[in-house]
Amino acid sequence: MTPRPLPRRRGGASLRAIVLAVPLVAAAVYWARPSLLLTQDARSRRDFRRRIEPLQGSDWNLLLVTLDTTRADRLGCYGYASAATPVMDELARGGVLVRNAYCQTPLTLPSHASLFTGLYPKSHGVRDNGGFFLKPGAFTLAGALRQAGWTTSAFVSAFVLDSRWGLNQGFDVYHDNFDFARYKTIGLDTVQRRGGETLDAFLGWLERQAERKFFSWIHLYDPHAPYDPPEPFKARFPDTLDGLYDGEIAYVDSLMGAVVSALNDRGLLEKTVIVIAGDHGESLGEHAEDTHGFFLYDATLRVPLLLKLPGPAFRGRTVEGPAELVDLLPSLFQILGLPVPAGIQGRSFLPELTGRAPRVDRSMYAESFYPRYHYGWSELRSLRSPRFKFIEAPNPELYDIAADPGETRDLSRLHPDVIARFRREIQDRAELGEDGGADEAAPARPDAETMEKLMALGYIGGHTSTARMKGRGPLADPKTKIHLFNRVKKAEGEASQGHDADALRELDAVIEEDPFIMEARQVRASIYLRSGKPELAETDCREALKVDPEYEAALFVLAQAYRRQGKSDEALTGFNRLIELNPRDAKPHLSIAEMALEARDLERAIRHLQRAIELDPPMSAQAHLLLGSAYLEKKILDDAEREIRTALALRPRIPDAHYNLGLLRQERGDIPGAMEAYSREIELHPGAYPARFNLALLLAAAGRHDEEILHLRKAIEANPSFARGFIFLANALQKTGQDLEEAIGLARQGLRLDPESEYSPLGHYVLADIYSRLGQEESYRRELGAARDLEARIRKKGAGGS
Repeated sequence: MTPRPLPRRRGGASLRAIVLAVPLVAAAVYWARPSLLLTQDARSRRDFRRRIEPLQGSDWNLLLVTLDTTRADRLGCYGYASAATPVMDELARGGVLVRNAYCQTPLTLPSHASLFTGLYPKSHGVRDNGGFFLKPGAFTLAGALRQAGWTTSAFVSAFVLDSRWGLNQGFDVYHDNFDFARYKTIGLDTVQRRGGETLDAFLGWLERQAERKFFSWIHLYDPHAPYDPPEPFKARFPDTLDGLYDGEIAYVDSLMGAVVSALNDRGLLEKTVIVIAGDHGESLGEHAEDTHGFFLYDATLRVPLLLKLPGPAFRGRTVEGPAELVDLLPSLFQILGLPVPAGIQGRSFLPELTGRAPRVDRSMYAESFYPRYHYGWSELRSLRSPRFKFIEAPNPELYDIAADPGETRDLSRLHPDVIARFRREIQDRAELGEDGGADEAAPARPDAETMEKLMALGYIGGHTSTARMKGRGPLADPKTKIHLFNRVKKAEGEASQGHDADALRELDAVIEEDPFIMEARQVRASIYLRSGKPELAETDCREALKVDPEYEAALFVLAQAYRRQGKSDEALTGFNRLIELNPRDAKPHLSIAEMALEARDLERAIRHLQRAIELDPPMSAQAHLLLGSAYLEKKILDDAEREIRTALALRPRIPDAHYNLGLLRQERGDIPGAMEAYSREIELHPGAYPARFNLALLLAAAGRHDEEILHLRKAIEANPSFARGFIFLANALQKTGQDLEEAIGLARQGLRLDPESEYSPLGHYVLADIYSRLGQEESYRRELGAARDLEARIRKKGAGGS
């Protein structure tokens, strides 16, 4: 028998500081309704322009650095005695420190959306990670600066800020090329880029940058959990949660030193505005919350915000605030000499700096819909005045933050009049477009692949239908459910690290206490599916879908479970239902195409692959690769090569691409090129047993039998159920006269694994030959007969017989 190859497979300059103390401005107004627009009469505008003229720089560069998950009170410039943040502290001393800055939601994507648009969450439409998109055509800082003549670039460190969520609008360059193929496990500790890698990308761009003024954004994710600072920072801090978190911030501070040095070395420091802002903080166990996103206490809302401005004006100044992240955009517009557009909801803090007027206090807004979208519990909203902070929940909370900054004493029962005023203001803000009810806040549906990846990041396991939640009566107060939230997050972290048994213990306990937590069901189903238990995954998904029949994450896992069980019709029904629910979703098209390729329905596969590519070009590497496989099957070799190379351009380490190039080159008769491609596949992915098998066949044809045997051994090590690999290894040992007893065992194992395959006759022939050599006539005749009988059955089946 002629063997055939396996087919296609699917550091820093010191800054001089001038310290100028600015007295705390007493609050003039206790209760002030926020104004939506920046309005000034002509005279005051002229006066304001004269006061800030030395500050404005229409030719200045702007560098914005956002620090993910960074509490203000962990930097030295905010009074933290144990801080190791000398660079940022020096920048604050030589620049502007906004002492009391707060984010609008303690989640990465919506917080950045508020920063870049100057709008509150309801107005820009992004209210959670993963399930929302900044709408096309949105007014953004980057877009406005590009239109005004700045060249723009962004360098992000986490998939939660991938371009698919819309923050790339206005950027000439958006560096978000996350290659998930490089991660063995997509989890909290793997799907993030070290800040040093992100900084290298920025510095490479800066080196190529001409003399044009630029706006660049660098996003540093390192302080996000899990806390694992690189050396030498890890060794400098205690091996505790707080110590490791401080180590991550110290590492980020060192990166800021490298940024300052790079700008200084290029003569750019004195013509660049540098802004450092946190997107949200981290609870670190306060109020029983381990991380962030769930509650609205200041541990996760108060963020660092500091600016270094060119020239001597306003060095060492402090904005006492309070300020919100939405205030940064109008402040930067005024710093750069640009008009602040009408409709921006933030308010510049420049008047306080110029001395034109003290900052008018107004209540500041924050929200978290995370408990609602992911668990079916109540959303949270908060307002703060100079004295009080109100958190609207089924059990409302009120804190005297002037006397109780840790928010430890709930005074809601003592001040019903204050709560009533806060509730009226939330209603007023709803009418003004700054806030809204949950009915209007339903998320757009992301594709299923995205939901899987964000779940691994600890952010998302799917969305929850607000319509379904309404029918369940009053929503639970998140305060009464925080222990379950922490356990689900712990389970997701364990699962992302491959600790499935630990994750299942947590999820079992959660579901026993609250069987309606769909995220827990879906995460457990995903673990079951990965563990080879699709029937259990099916059961959990069905339970989740009883709560919400349109819960896409569960539908996707359910369809996969059907597919794993060989229930092709049910799987196709599930994938088609996902397409009905979300026409933007590329993943079901990809899954249907995979099934079509397995059934050799090439035309249907091509249709769905082309649709997947059309829907999601940035994430279409796998679709291009499979499309190349389909063209390879159809012998359309030029189109096949084009698609495979497109996949490699999108994801240079994508599995099976070089393997398919090897098949293509074999088809063209380029054996050395095929061997090179297979070897490259093995180099990138040592467990690529099909590439090893095909390379072994080519080595055998070249008479390089020792190398042939080596690769066949590694192929069956990588996949112990690879029946053909056992049979061909037995054949190679038999041909070379090596260990015949081992060859007998290998051949029998291959036949046990797959007794009726087209290659199984070879296993019987190998055994017959060995028994003939050993003089075991009866065994020889038995195996020879078995080989011939099996060949006859295979020929009959191939001819359409029964």
